[in-house]
Amino acid sequence: MPPVPLHFVGKANPMTAITPVPRGWRRLVTHLILFVFRRLSLGVVRKLAFIHFARWILIRSDKLPRLDPNQPVEDWPYDLYLFTTNFNGSWDQYIDAFGRIKPVSKGLNLLWCTSAGFPGPWPMRLFKRYISYFEHAQDLYYNAYPGATVRDIDAALQLDPILQAFLDATEKDIDDAEFGRRYRAFVNEAAPCLGKTGLKAEHAALGHTGSAKELHS
Repeated sequence: MPPVPLHFVGKANPMTAITPVPRGWRRLVTHLILFVFRRLSLGVVRKLAFIHFARWILIRSDKLPRLDPNQPVEDWPYDLYLFTTNFNGSWDQYIDAFGRIKPVSKGLNLLWCTSAGFPGPWPMRLFKRYISYFEHAQDLYYNAYPGATVRDIDAALQLDPILQAFLDATEKDIDDAEFGRRYRAFVNEAAPCLGKTGLKAEHAALGHTGSAKELHS
């Protein structure tokens, strides 16, 4: 598999890695680690502002589904540790952030310490090789906002009440001068919240059904 996965259209990329965790005491430790992390605020990760979603799940090998009664029961000595995420930027930038930001790298050491062969986030070359080896290609990826980063979405949420306040303030009849004053104030307040789509023109056009003439009329 190539070290850098296929780039999907837009500003966000998906990644899924499944690493082996030996059964026995490591299964119990992994469950304990996940239990603790799910109850932490993870403020450092939230401040990174380029991660849309990230989750670790331990899949027990003795609980894998059997699609047919005649299917042999799995007898693999490893559980499956699934990490799935959506992020902005390139694959290298994302993995670099894991290793270079000390609080994040410490968390990764804990989250992946039970995975077989995990080298730790340093040296970075070995860490990237490990993730690349266990990464799985994405056959299907849905993104509700392909042209937006995490910051773009946050800005859009901030823009909504600003726009609503302007609409409420100009709902009643006001003279042109007063409307102009309020409009300029609205534009100044809303400008920092306006992002730029990450879609190319031909891809952005897929988001509507109107013709070019209709859209520019």
